[in-house]
Formats: sequence, structure tokens, C-alpha cells
Amino acid sequence: MTAESRTNARAWSPFRTIAFLGLALALTAAVYLPSLHGIFVFDDYPNIVDNPPVHLTSLDWNSLRDAALASPAKDLVRPLAMLSFALDWYLGSGSAHEMRVVNLLIHLANGILLFLLVRTIARISVRQPTTHRALANRPDILALCVSAAWLLAPINFTAVGYIVQRMESLCQIFVLAGLWCYLQARERMLSRNATVVLPFLALVAGSGLGLLAKEQALLLPLYAFIVEWCLFGFRRSGGNTDKRIVAGFAVVLVLPAVAAACWVLVHYLPSAMWANRTFTLSERLLTEPRIIVDYAKWTLLPQPNWLALYHDDIALSHGLLDPPTTIASIFCLLAAAVLAFLQRISRPLIAIGIFWFLSAQLLTGTVIPLELAFEHRNYFASAGIYLAVFSCLIPSIPGDFRLARASACVALLTLFATVTWIRAMDWGSPISFAMSEAAKNPASPRTAYELGRTYVILSRYQPDSPLIPLAYTTLEHAAAMSGADALPDQALLILSGNLKRPIAPETWQRLQTKLARQPLSAQNISALYSLTQCSIKQVCNFPPPEVIACFNAALSHEPSSATILSVYANYAVNVLRDVPLALELSRSAVSLAPAELQFRMNLLLLLEESGRRNEAIEFYHETSRDLPKAMDDPTYRAWQELLDSPPATVPSQPAPAGHD
Repeated sequence: MTAESRTNARAWSPFRTIAFLGLALALTAAVYLPSLHGIFVFDDYPNIVDNPPVHLTSLDWNSLRDAALASPAKDLVRPLAMLSFALDWYLGSGSAHEMRVVNLLIHLANGILLFLLVRTIARISVRQPTTHRALANRPDILALCVSAAWLLAPINFTAVGYIVQRMESLCQIFVLAGLWCYLQARERMLSRNATVVLPFLALVAGSGLGLLAKEQALLLPLYAFIVEWCLFGFRRSGGNTDKRIVAGFAVVLVLPAVAAACWVLVHYLPSAMWANRTFTLSERLLTEPRIIVDYAKWTLLPQPNWLALYHDDIALSHGLLDPPTTIASIFCLLAAAVLAFLQRISRPLIAIGIFWFLSAQLLTGTVIPLELAFEHRNYFASAGIYLAVFSCLIPSIPGDFRLARASACVALLTLFATVTWIRAMDWGSPISFAMSEAAKNPASPRTAYELGRTYVILSRYQPDSPLIPLAYTTLEHAAAMSGADALPDQALLILSGNLKRPIAPETWQRLQTKLARQPLSAQNISALYSLTQCSIKQVCNFPPPEVIACFNAALSHEPSSATILSVYANYAVNVLRDVPLALELSRSAVSLAPAELQFRMNLLLLLEESGRRNEAIEFYHETSRDLPKAMDDPTYRAWQELLDSPPATVPSQPAPAGHD
């Protein structure tokens, strides 16, 4: 050990390391504190607030199972995350405050795991004979800086403050733990010739458990592959290639990747899968490089007015030069990948960091038709950037700009803490959140709608509230904005319906035009569902011809939407009192989506309540035969009473939800 190494070892004792890590955790908690009193926002509502199975009143097995399977996105079950929301609801009586506290605790736990992971990577890097000596010869300091920056990073705020994105942070607990366990087991293989099972068991367990919270856990084997390639080179302790490691990655990475690629080709490349989006596959692939470059900018040098919950004001790329930043962004990403490849031997931490950042975008930044941009998608990716950057900044060689490097580290941490604190203050109350989002994104229709919606909620529909004029003005502005969907118009109609005020014909016409011309997004379907519910509850006395015209506009798309047909059937039977029309619409919905159990149960209810008992029994047996999984649903099983009980005992069914 050199004299400098002995000095570093004395200076950074375990006690000092723990003290500084504790300080970073305490500072993070303090910075996030103002946000803990915020409210539910956006996807919190369909996933938590408006999701009855999540509202646990007891901890019996059936209730817990129903809560775990209560995700409104039927293809994305995420049982562990949903169950955690349900338990929070049970213990905290549905309080957003308690849920935000739990999110913060998960974030702090992830910060500890990231510290352990980075310190292990840095220590392994130091022992590599080819590693540049200026890199990572102070593993604890590097790990402290990376984890502190990541804990305080403004781009990670929505993964903590946005309650539903516990899915992301909870998933990453298992990803970070799986990576760390892989490295520990891999080191034992090199030093003790231990079994090859343990490293890959860590990857399988981490991916499997993380997948119960969110699909991002599927990338864990890829992250481990990157570390293995850059640090170990798939070698045994003697220097030869370890064929067991190669075979292990073929099993846990290559084969699943091929299977996933085939599944994606089948499910997401057909044009029908993009019908409900405002962009095409090619436009998404061209736009995402610009967004990923923005992610890197927001991660490293964030400014308060760059970061927001919504980024629906991002212009689409229609070609490599439309806009010119498209090809420039593609070049930047390719250059980063080439740099990482060239640095993988001499400066492996830079390579690992860059490859982690790029690979973390594979699920959300390529061919799956998700919304274009959300900051929480960088919860793991940002760790890659901080690993690469701080491995360059940590002062390690006497006289090698030590003061400038140390000052840069402190400046970055100060910047992150300040901007995150500003965001936490903005998220601390409904009105400050809505106003700050609208101010940061004046071209965003969604933020303008959320501001108007917040005015409506705070007005409590009191006619003399001073917020009512603000609500009307803001919602009219949101509805008229370029790219606005149907939600602002729906909000205007429901506001007028609650206040018993006349509705301008232009509002109905604008809504019908949007439903006819825009893709049937989840937001536009939700707008129709909300209008229907307001009518059914007799809060809103909407003219039936106008509502029917809205449904006809939405059904003018080809192919027709089974969800729209189901919502229309609900309106027909409960408002129009037209049972034959409701049956026709409900049968059409089942025909279009025969595997959707809710549509079948809606038809069963209609048949039973309209006196068509024999048809209901026949359809029940048909469903049981054609859709065996229906028997797993307790509500559907209750329809067995049709076979031996009077109609009065048949359970009523909820109206179909309007969310995707």
C-alpha cells in the first residue's frame, strides 16, 4: 500500500463513511419534506383513488388478492406495487401524506443500495491491472458522491413525489440489490472458485421480484452483462474465459431478449396498436433520441423550469432534419456509445455509466407505444450518468486540479438539492403544484387543464366561489390550445352541469370534433365516461342529442372501440332507458373484445335485468366455456346463482371504466 493509499484509508474510515452517508440521507429527507403534504395527481387517480379494490377495509386473503390484481392496465398487473398501495390505504385511511412518506423511505433505501453497488464496482475497478490509476482509487468517496447526487437529483423527484411511481422506485430496490448480489457472488467465484449458480440466481431473483412492481426489472441482466463485460471480461481467476458465465448470460439475457423481441414485433409493430396515439412508430423512434438527450441534460444540469410532470409540449420529429436536432441527437447518442466502448478497459466506470444510461431507455424509449417523455423513466439511468461523471470529478491525484474537481462536486450537489427543494415546495399544495406546472409549460394543454381542474376542485362547485371564473377561463384556454384532447371540454361541461348553468353550443361542437378527429386515447375515452357518470347520477342534465352525437363521433373511428360501445350501453340503459339499444351495443362490445371479461359481465347484467334470464344463463355457460379464466374472478363466479337462485340475488356489476 502506498503512502497516499494509507492516508486515504485513515481519512475515510468506516465510521466517517457511514456518517457522510447518513448526512446525505438526512439532507434528502429534509429536501423532500415540503412535498409530503401534496395531493394525488394524474395516474394516481385510476390506479389508487378511483380503484375500489385498493381501498382495503380488511386483510383477508380475497381482499389482498383482489388489491394485488387491481391494476387498471390489464396487461400490466404489477401486483407488488398495487398491494403496497392497498396496504397504505388500509393503514393510512387513504391519506396521500402516508403514501408519500413510504415513497420517500423507499427512495432512501435505494440510495443505500446504490452506495453499496457503486463502492463494490469502484473497488473491483481499482484491482483491474488495466484501469487508469486516476479513476476510483477512493471507492468510498466516489460511492458517497454518486449516491448523494442520485438521492438529491431533481430528475428523480417524480419517482418519489408522484405516488403511483412507487412502481418505479420499488422495482429498482430489487434491481439494485440484484446487481450488488451479482457482484458479490462474482467476486467469490474469482477468489474462492465458488459456484456459478449464485450470481445468476441473484439476477433471476432480482428480475422476478422487481417485475412484480414494474417491467423495468427485465433490464437487470443487461445491466449485469455491462458490468461483467467492462470489469471481469467473462474471465476466471486465471485469466481464461469462463464458459459458465457466457452460458449463464445466454440463458438469463440472450434467450429472454429474443423472446421479448418476438413478442414486441407481434404486439407493437402493427399499425392498429398505434391508433390511439398522436404519433406513429417512425415519429416515436425519431423523437426519442431528442428526448433522451434532454434526459441527460436534465440529469446533469437541471433547471427548475425544465422539469415538470407533463412534457406533452414536445414537438414530434418527422424526419432526420425535421427538426435538425433529430440527427444531431442521434449523433450524440452514437458518439456516447463509441466513447463508452473505447473507455471500457482503461476507464470502465465511464463505460459502465454511459452504457447503463443508454440501456435503461430500451423499454420506454423505443417501439412500445408509451407516452413520449416522463422523468421517472430515468430513475436507474441517472445513476449511470452520475457514475460516469463523478468518476472523472473525484480528486485522486495530488496536484491534478484537486480543488477545481472538489468544487465541481460540491457545486453539483448544491444545485441538485436546491432544485429538488424548489420542486418539493411546488408539489406541497394543489394550487402551487398546478400553477407552477402551468408556468413552466405554457404550451402544454395538459398542464393548463390540470390548473383549471384544480380551480374546480378547490371551488367545491360553490356558485359564489371566486375560483369559478378562473376555472372557466383556464379550461376554455386549455380546450382551445393546439393539441388539446377532450378533457378540458368535458371539465367545462361537468362544471356547468354541477352549477346548472347553460352550456355554449360551441363547447359541444368542439368536443364532438375532437372525438371524431383525434385518436381515441385513454383521455378521450375517460372524458366520455365522466360525462356518462355525471348524467347517470343526475347531477348533470345534458341534452341527450348532444351526448349521443359525442358517442357517434367517437364510434366513427375504424375499428370501433369496444370500451366506447360499453360506455354508450351504460348511458343507453341508465339515461335513455333504451334497453334494446343497450343490448345491441353491449353485444357489439363483446364481439369486438371477446376476451375482456368486464364486457361480458356487463352484458350478463343487462340480460338479467331486462328479464332475459334464459339468454343470460346460456351466455354465462358460453363465457365459462370460451373464457376459462373467467372462473378466477370472484364477481363472475357469483353469477353461478343464476342457475339456482331468483333474479333478485344476482350481484350487480359496475359500469365499465374509461381508463385504458
